[in-house]
Amino acid sequence: MNSFEDIKIAVSYSYNSMTWITWLVLVFGVLKTIQAFNKAYSEHDSYAEMKESSDKSAITQFYYGVIIAFLCVIIFFLPYFINYNS
Repeated sequence: MNSFEDIKIAVSYSYNSMTWITWLVLVFGVLKTIQAFNKAYSEHDSYAEMKESSDKSAITQFYYGVIIAFLCVIIFFLPYFINYNS
């Protein structure tokens, strides 16, 4: 099997295994990610500008958004990681 087929299987298996609570957690995570990036870029135009700023709340919001986005991906693929190969 090629990797594209593996990704396709993982996405379809995870999508079909989702429950309403998983969807709720994903929606909440996506909204928190969008909110964090909006706060990070509200006063700064670039990542370099955030790093140079004396106020570190923007860079903190940026990293928070990245972490939450990564967790959303993990949550989406969690059914595949747990059940598909076992």
